[in-house]
Formats: sequence, structure tokens, C-alpha cells
Amino acid sequence: MPLTLSSLEGLSLSLSVYNGLAPAPIMSVILPDGERGQIVQAPGCLDNTIAINIRKHTQLVKTLDELEAEGAFNEVCDSLDLLDESGLTPTDHLLFQLKNEGQIARFLHEAVQARRNIIVAGKTGSGKTTFARSLIERVPLEERIITIEDVHELILPNHRNLVHMLYGGSHGRVTATDCVAACMRLSPDRIFLAELRGGEAWEYLVALNTGHPGSISTTHANSSLDTYDRLASLIKQSPTGGQLDLATIQAFLRNTVDIVLFFDRFKLREIFYQPRRRDLAT
Repeated sequence: MPLTLSSLEGLSLSLSVYNGLAPAPIMSVILPDGERGQIVQAPGCLDNTIAINIRKHTQLVKTLDELEAEGAFNEVCDSLDLLDESGLTPTDHLLFQLKNEGQIARFLHEAVQARRNIIVAGKTGSGKTTFARSLIERVPLEERIITIEDVHELILPNHRNLVHMLYGGSHGRVTATDCVAACMRLSPDRIFLAELRGGEAWEYLVALNTGHPGSISTTHANSSLDTYDRLASLIKQSPTGGQLDLATIQAFLRNTVDIVLFFDRFKLREIFYQPRRRDLAT
């Protein structure tokens, strides 16, 4: 069937009905197979035009070894070098050594096993979610995992003790903050909030400091160092975070986020990892 204006308007109407939405100039929708769609139509754009974008995420889960073989770790640089190795724990010393030796796949594996809190940062379409799935696959299979997403993209075929929570959208779904609060009563070993994008970042990061370390999450940022400023701005959107000064928030982040991995064009470009960063916050 040709993509005429009439047929696209019909598709827009069908998707709005499927999502329980009243037709509107701008709509975020979910397709029957889980793809995410964005619709813009008049008066949100020129008369007699319509824009529909559909993002179809791959369900393929690649291992860290496969990513390494494909060259995904060939262009990594350090955002900050650790000058003083004294006082490191054995685990931190191992991670620091692996990173410096360029054993990136093993560095990532050991970081997940050691329950370090990891943020995968990058622009839209940079490969953040695909890479996050590869990291989560290194979580021991016996651990209980809870994921929090607006669209189900964290496909984890090898883990069985799973709860996939969904927020936002239509049909009376709850907020991301509601999901984080509920997680605390579902006996998780690890909580994975797929993307930090609003005030829920505060509640989520607090949860990591109350007995649930080992996070893997994503956010939009322009570099690994920029990620800390990005997270601080998200925290300020929460009722509690809005009352905190920036220095307090930055110290909290330095104590909570252990590793930032910056992805661009499906390659890991930057690693920010400084084991003693938490000490510097005190």
C-alpha cells in the first residue's frame, strides 16, 4: 500500500487507539511488537504533512567477547588517570590494572561481578542499550533481577529470576519513581533502571546505597565526564534533589557511580574509573 497522507493519518489514528490515547498533534506510542514510535501531525507540523518515526531495537544479545572481537573496544581512552594506587582494595587494584593493560572485556566482566555501579552514557542511537544488555548478561544467573523500563528492551534470555516493570505511557501505567519504590519490596539482588531521564534518578541512586549495588543503567550525555553534570541536573528535578545544593549532589554522585562508559557509534570511546573518587568526596 502506498504511503499516502491518508494512509499515514489512518496509521496514526490506529496507533492512538491501540495506546488508549486521544488523537493529538504529538504522540509517543508503542507498537504491538514493542517498538517505540513518535508521531507529529498538524497543527504540530505543516498542514497536509505528517511525521512518523519507529525505532526497532534488536533483540540480539552479544557477549563482551563478541563485542571485543568486532572491535568495539579498540578506540577507548581514559577520561582520568589514577595517579596514586595506594590504599586500593584488591578488587579495585585488579580493575585498575586490567583497564590500564587494555583488557577491556575482562575489566567490564570483573566490574559487574564486583557489583560496581555502572552508567552507560551516549547519544541517541549510540548503542547504549545493546551494550547494557551485554553487561547484564555477566550478572550471575542465580541473582534476582528487576528491570524498570518504559519500553521493554532489556531482553535477558539466560536469566530466569526476573521481574520486568514498565512505567509511563497509557493504560494507567505507573511512574518510574513508583517502580523504584516497589522494587525495594520485591527482594531484588540488582535493580536495573534502563534509562535515567528525570527526577527518578535520585530515588534510584539512593537505592543503590541502601543494599542494592551493582547497577547498570544508561543516560544521554556528550562524554563520560559530562555524565556527572547530566545526572546532577536530573537529581535536581526530584522534590528532594531540588532542595540540595550542587556540591552535595556531586559528592553523592562521586560516592555512588563507580564507572562511566561513554559509547558513540556502537563503540566504547571513554572509560571514567577512579577507585579513590569516593574518598575524594569526603
